[in-house]
Amino acid sequence: MSLNHQLFLYLILIVVFFLILFPLYGLWLGVHPAKVLTNLTPANFEWEFEEVILKTSDGVELSAWFVPASKNSDKVIVMLHGYGADMANLLSFAQFLHDDFNLFFFDMRYFGKSQGNMTTLGRDEQKDLDAAIAYVKNKGFAKIGLMGFSFGGAVAILGASKNQDVSAVVTDSAYASLDLMGHVYWQNLFFLKYPLTFLTKVWGKIIFGIDAGKISPEKAAKDLTIPILLIHSKSDQTIPFENALRLQSALGENKSAEFFFIENKVHGYLPGEVESEYQAKVTAFFKKNL
Repeated sequence: MSLNHQLFLYLILIVVFFLILFPLYGLWLGVHPAKVLTNLTPANFEWEFEEVILKTSDGVELSAWFVPASKNSDKVIVMLHGYGADMANLLSFAQFLHDDFNLFFFDMRYFGKSQGNMTTLGRDEQKDLDAAIAYVKNKGFAKIGLMGFSFGGAVAILGASKNQDVSAVVTDSAYASLDLMGHVYWQNLFFLKYPLTFLTKVWGKIIFGIDAGKISPEKAAKDLTIPILLIHSKSDQTIPFENALRLQSALGENKSAEFFFIENKVHGYLPGEVESEYQAKVTAFFKKNL
């Protein structure tokens, strides 16, 4: 074999290695992300609370807190954290809701102090949400709202479309489909993002049984008839604004859908200049619809 043929063979092997094993490595990192453990509990805010262990339909134990409202209330909001975060990460944010609403926080599988060997990117997390809803329903709450952030917002839409016990949903920076997020995941590799996204989806289905095409809040939103407030930043670089526009279109037949699009909100951070408006909109939405 000539030197040129050898070099060509090596080049082919390198390309094959890159296109097959690199997306597999990326997928592994995607379902085993670094976890944030926030060193806070409701006690840090001088709130009364109950520590709860939930058990999902597939046997996963989840860590959770039930926090009674400051005032007497028959309404409860289930809070859903973002990708890589934990329930404690939401405590500081949720202070504006604590006066008027009972709050229920839980760590989705794999994250925080919950069990689970991996995140399933929205597939099995719907079972986690079902367990949380069942818990607050068994406590006697008939008016149940959901508030989810980013990944948690996507799970909220997916879960609410199948669970009739949910009365209203607020999502902040949710993704529209896992398919769409594949291109975002590999976006810095330019044209290579297309084959890498495709192969990542293939590996996900073969190895982990995760079908990206079926994890679609956009499709689920078409079945939502309950009130929903969709919040997103037009400058979000982590989950681009295109996701919000697709969700808005999917909610086109929902007469109870509301939208709050912010100009300069960074993903996971609320600018001070819109904080009061944000809190007022969310509070008014839940008071109206729960």
